[in-house]
Amino acid sequence: MKQARGLSGLVLLCALLACLGGCSRPSAPSQDHPRLTSDIELRDITFHSAALNRDMPYRVILPKQTTPERKLPVIYLLHGGGGGFRDWSNYSDIDSYAARGFLLVMPEGGTRRTT
Repeated sequence: MKQARGLSGLVLLCALLACLGGCSRPSAPSQDHPRLTSDIELRDITFHSAALNRDMPYRVILPKQTTPERKLPVIYLLHGGGGGFRDWSNYSDIDSYAARGFLLVMPEGGTRRTT
């Protein structure tokens, strides 16, 4: 019984330390340096979410040579915990998919505030 209480206390302490390390501390927005080729276009867009009662940003990457009537297949890319909507374009070569005719949509997940 005593060992079980000690173990549960240790688990609680580890959870508290993990949360203090990342849950409650707001992180600064990362620098934006998208890795893009010249044949694609990047657009950052903000929309107001009525459900969340706040503005939410997202990034769209698409081929430059497209027309409004052309339908493109869409890929939605979600960032990981603590990340942001700019991560995919800053830390990967995801633009190669847009160059092949895909529309890429990267919404902000709301884990940190962006400006």
